[in-house]
Amino acid sequence: MNRLISEISSDFLIQGFGLHEDEKQIFIGKVGGQEIQLLPTLDDFPLEAKDMKIFCVGLAEASHHFRPGDVLMTGSDDLLDRAFQVMDDIEQRCVVVSLTPAQESTHLYLSKEQMEPLVQEWRRQKISFLCLWMVDPIESEGKAKLVTILRKVILKD
Repeated sequence: MNRLISEISSDFLIQGFGLHEDEKQIFIGKVGGQEIQLLPTLDDFPLEAKDMKIFCVGLAEASHHFRPGDVLMTGSDDLLDRAFQVMDDIEQRCVVVSLTPAQESTHLYLSKEQMEPLVQEWRRQKISFLCLWMVDPIESEGKAKLVTILRKVILKD
């Protein structure tokens, strides 16, 4: 099961993946035979499935490290590898970031206080996950690019 989480309005994910509402009022759908579920909130996030993959999307602010239109990402090694291949294919600039500040880190730090404990828990439980943040401003073209990246990463199974 692929689970999507969005820090921003999820309308573009619902449209981009052709999701529909089930009886529990959760948006679900399929991409290439793989099930997708859009979670409405980070609260009570279920971690029961071992074969689960988690995909998060959101926004990041531009800084001297990040340019508008950049895609910032963190994740498990398996999904980061896939994401790098996809970014190369579509010629998208991407930057791997860390959500925990460290002096010796090889990655740039991105402050996402709400996501950091979740990411640490997913790493601890060895859950496959990929978080993508597009640097502001995010237009419809940027949202479409996020959907394209997610779709290609999911279909690489």
